[in-house]
Amino acid sequence: MKKITMGVLASVLSSSLAIAQAQQQKSDTVRTQDIEGVVVTALGIKREKKSLGYATQEIKGDAVNKNPTTNFLNNLSGKVAGVDIRQSTNFGGSINVVARGYKSILGDNQALFVVDGVPIMNKNINASTQQTARGGFDYGSSVSDINPNDIETINFLKGAAATALYGSRAQNGAIIITTKKGSNKNIGIEFSSSVTVSTIDKSTFPKYQTEYGQGYTGRSFSSALYQGSPRVVFGNDASYGSPYDGQLVWQYGAFIPGSPTEGQRTPWLMAKNGPITFFETGTNYVNNVAFNGGDKKSTFRLSYSNTNASDIMPNSSLMKNNFGGNASYKLTDNLTATIFANYITQKTRGRNSTGYGDNIMSNFRQWWPTNIDIQDQRYLYDNFRKNYTWNITSVTDLAPQYWDNVYFQRYENYQTDSRERFAGNFSLSYDVNKDINILARMGTDGYTMIAEERRAVGSVPSEFGLNGTGSSNVQPSGYFVSNYKFSETNYDLITTYKKNITEDFNINALLGGNVNVQKNYVNQQSTTGGLYIPGVYTIANSASTPVAPVINDLTKYIYGAFAQLSLGFKNTYYLEGTFRRDQSTALPEGNNAYWYPSISGSIVFSNLIKEKWLSFGKIRAAYAEVGSDTAADQLLNRYFAQPAFGGIPVYSYNTALRNSDLRPQRLKNIELGINAQFLKNRIGFDVSWFQNKAFDQILPLPVSLGSGSISKYTNAGELTTKGFEVSLNITPVKTSNFNWDVNINWSNPWTKVTALKEGIENITLGSLQGGVSINAPLNGDYGSIWGSDFVYSPDGQKIIGDNGAYLVTDNTNNNLGSFQADWMGGINNSLSYKNLSLSFLIDWKKGGKVFSLDQYYGYGTGIYPDSVGLNDLGNPIRNTLANGGGVILPGVMADPNNPGAFLPNTIRLDKSQSSQVLSTDPPVAAFVYDASYIKLREVAITYNFPKELLNSKVIQGLSVSLIGNNLWIIHKNLPYADPESGLSSGNIQGYQSGPMPTTRNISFNVKVNF
Repeated sequence: MKKITMGVLASVLSSSLAIAQAQQQKSDTVRTQDIEGVVVTALGIKREKKSLGYATQEIKGDAVNKNPTTNFLNNLSGKVAGVDIRQSTNFGGSINVVARGYKSILGDNQALFVVDGVPIMNKNINASTQQTARGGFDYGSSVSDINPNDIETINFLKGAAATALYGSRAQNGAIIITTKKGSNKNIGIEFSSSVTVSTIDKSTFPKYQTEYGQGYTGRSFSSALYQGSPRVVFGNDASYGSPYDGQLVWQYGAFIPGSPTEGQRTPWLMAKNGPITFFETGTNYVNNVAFNGGDKKSTFRLSYSNTNASDIMPNSSLMKNNFGGNASYKLTDNLTATIFANYITQKTRGRNSTGYGDNIMSNFRQWWPTNIDIQDQRYLYDNFRKNYTWNITSVTDLAPQYWDNVYFQRYENYQTDSRERFAGNFSLSYDVNKDINILARMGTDGYTMIAEERRAVGSVPSEFGLNGTGSSNVQPSGYFVSNYKFSETNYDLITTYKKNITEDFNINALLGGNVNVQKNYVNQQSTTGGLYIPGVYTIANSASTPVAPVINDLTKYIYGAFAQLSLGFKNTYYLEGTFRRDQSTALPEGNNAYWYPSISGSIVFSNLIKEKWLSFGKIRAAYAEVGSDTAADQLLNRYFAQPAFGGIPVYSYNTALRNSDLRPQRLKNIELGINAQFLKNRIGFDVSWFQNKAFDQILPLPVSLGSGSISKYTNAGELTTKGFEVSLNITPVKTSNFNWDVNINWSNPWTKVTALKEGIENITLGSLQGGVSINAPLNGDYGSIWGSDFVYSPDGQKIIGDNGAYLVTDNTNNNLGSFQADWMGGINNSLSYKNLSLSFLIDWKKGGKVFSLDQYYGYGTGIYPDSVGLNDLGNPIRNTLANGGGVILPGVMADPNNPGAFLPNTIRLDKSQSSQVLSTDPPVAAFVYDASYIKLREVAITYNFPKELLNSKVIQGLSVSLIGNNLWIIHKNLPYADPESGLSSGNIQGYQSGPMPTTRNISFNVKVNF
């Protein structure tokens, strides 16, 4: 595959070069040669890109607003080199955005988002249990509140030198979003409307075997009779039972009052309507209108967007209203005021559960009897509104054992959340003279959110709310409510000086200060012991005294001062330096201030090499050091309220000791790059090499249990990331009517753990279901997946035991690979003929590992096709060994006559019962897959109606588009799931448990300008 891929790429490049050379025309304009142009950098400052000594990559707003989604980040996958954007299959779920690898072992690695010069929040409020696959909901990325129709450009600042002016907030890179502004012309109106239809990509959903039904012990009817006839063992949530033969048996419907099969035996057959019929067609309607205008002194733009979406699961909806606006007014010739504001409301109902446990998808993917007809479950709920499930306890006890009726779960155990957000900034810009400008700006971003989770009376008891984990803390029903209030306010004062000292020498200088205030308030409460009155969801309706609420109210201040000096000589040589000092209240006095410098330079060598074939060329280099603090409340130990015991208040000591001697985390970054354009911009490239060293990590390291805690926050550890980024642009064909442009992005950031505290060999990022953990091992790869492995012979072959099953290691710390990809890339083709345009994007990720708990458990429950079939003897593998069943696994067995030697395996493995019954499960390593994929991520066809055809003084522009997203997974190695799917954003990746299937999305979009 690799050789073929590289060969095809080489052919495309060489062919494109030849065609481009043959098609050079005088019609290529000066504008075509304007390669670098002006981009928006840190603090919202516009700079000539050719003067920058670090890499940036700009994406136009059309790239994110032509395809309507509930999160515009979905439209950026594969379009930016060095930025790993991992989409979510969760409804309204969070998106993982990591630029140039990982910089923090346990902390935040998400890039900073900045809108019109002011940072905005992108919090992940998901519970730790959700992020470690124990259950819960993915409440999404709050950056999704940005209206993509308001975006003018997005500029990615990936290196520390590019983001140093933002201080510690941007050590993970910054995504600079510039919104559309009003014009000095007459009032204009923009309107767009789109509808998206989403259906399941069947390659990401289980394909079930069709030969055997409910059970664990093979021909299980013999041990379960009712009135002398075979009866299904209702508690068996597997498909390792009797073969389908059409005989009449007692199934669960015979014992449900009102069921169409009440009191009847029914044929033992594969279900007519499997789980895939549970899903619906998702829809997303987006309508957007904007007004803009102005005069010589002022401009304005007002917009409103409405999103109305539903997911593929029943009883799901997302409604969002986004009101936005910006304006500028020239108060005097030298003084200009600007204002930007956004108010967003969002209400969501029926997010899907994630992880293991109370998750419909883990039911479908791990523990499913293939004889169960989903539509029968729907009939029972629709008609009786009770939890009549296939998993009843007995013929006389209809309570569910392990799994609720999926329709009962969706309509009774649903969650809701609502969010109100305001983000805005106000600034005054004063031109002291033509060279000096003073900018005063205040920006704020804040939202309140209420999330409610319900568990109806009659549900399967499970862990819920604040009542703890474990079998002793399961709840029969309940209500859990979380109230969040987050805000961030920035105050900036910036003075800039820009002057051409001579004809050849120019200077740009900046001096400024920033005050950053972050406030976080969380109040969580839940019932205990279930609900006293069914259907009443309030804390007061708790059957027992509610557990004590969890309340956090934290504030952090960061005071920053910064300076920048940029020098340019003959529009060819550029040198820039920055310096910033931050002081954080999250760190102890004496260690709470940290300084960091950066220096970068570039040489535009195309000014020195005067050749017609060279349109532009630049080399660049940058070095930067940045620091970062930690979250508030890491300095002083404290006690936490616990449930009262016999009316007596109970408190617990913090499990992780605070540390009043913490130091700032630090990061050193070096970057080298070159970019060039040839043949009047028909072909070009931009290549960067970078290295990050993030040290003095703040980590909770193990301490003696005699301290009363299990860990203590300490400065220790170093992460080192190295990699290349490559961007290519090619225009193979360019005529007066037809253009073909190709853009290719490729990068291979890789992060290793290069230091930990003496005596510490590993930091565990998360311990997960199935005996799997995600780790940061010393001198190993960040994100390493650990678990049990096969036992190997000296020549590397798997050893089979006396029972015919693979031997499994006793330890679970075998390194099975990292979730980091070897490389990632995207190829975007854009073709246009007159007013018709076509574009398609292929998104490619090579390497990385992912563990599938679905396959791990599904192996033993017999739901997948590889659990059936014929063996080497021509017999069904599920026959008993006495009847010629079983399989001979590839590998070796111990030579009974020669200790220490091995022979090819000849021992037959019994497959007549579940491996969980026979204790023949293979190790975790058998279910760790290569996470590579190739996706046809996006296809868009757009027709722009020519003005002469419109023949209207009112309508100035009209376009219609047909857009497909996630149309085809061309290649993947993970069976029945999308390797990109995960739990949520964050550091725990490479693990799947009951992920939602990927959807193919088809959109129709209309845009009109008046």
